[in-house]
Amino acid sequence: MACHTLNMPYAALGLHDPTSVVAETSGHNKETYPSWSVIHFEFPANKERGPIKFIWYDGGKKVDPALLKGKKLTDSGALIVGDKGRMYAEGDYADQKIHYIDCDEPDVEFKKSPGHFQEWVNAIRGGEPAMSNFPNYAGPLTETILLGNLAVWASGKKIEWDAKNMVATNAPEVASIIKHEYRAGYTL
Repeated sequence: MACHTLNMPYAALGLHDPTSVVAETSGHNKETYPSWSVIHFEFPANKERGPIKFIWYDGGKKVDPALLKGKKLTDSGALIVGDKGRMYAEGDYADQKIHYIDCDEPDVEFKKSPGHFQEWVNAIRGGEPAMSNFPNYAGPLTETILLGNLAVWASGKKIEWDAKNMVATNAPEVASIIKHEYRAGYTL
């Protein structure tokens, strides 16, 4: 569900190309996911905002309820903590009830989607690409989430990430997870 839940803050804040990621976990056996993890991403500044620290909670771990100032913490959602207030969007898709904490609802203009299926059909028929197109959106979003998995695999080591070259610059031990190494005589 990570790609779905992260979609709203990813789009709103331009969370492309993190520079580092590190995970705290219940332990990782290199075969299955841990029972819980807390993954810390760092994103560089871009032309619209300063640098951002992003934290993903998975399994039984949750944010500190005090951050919600009395609002009920649901099983899934996205909490954005900014300099001027907080926004908490409930649901796996962060599309349920939205709470504004210590701030007013912002006035934001955006193009309303007719829905992802209709966007896809429109693109097939020669219209503009769907927002979630592979090269500009879905691919980079998925890469960001998969870096969380890489951090879980690295068991507490902070991974310095070079998005342009898709390499962990300080962790050669995870290179085979990023790009599979085929036996001699086999290629993809």
